[in-house]
Amino acid sequence: MVELILSEAQLACLREAVTIGSEESAALGRGRGLGTVFSPEPVIVKCTRAIAERLFAVARRSCPDVALPIRVAIEQEKP
Repeated sequence: MVELILSEAQLACLREAVTIGSEESAALGRGRGLGTVFSPEPVIVKCTRAIAERLFAVARRSCPDVALPIRVAIEQEKP
């Protein structure tokens, strides 16, 4: 399982870039905020390696600032 830690802005960018109803969209929709009411960031998104790799491809194309955190998360994948 890959754990992506994203800011709300990064998450919003990815949500806009993926196809509505796709597995990627569903994974992003399950993201949980780690912040508080006063500090809502960051958000953690848990997904399979395959979905993370597809999100990485989307990020490289549409949200370049999100690509590096996704790549690092994939490299640090937890079994």
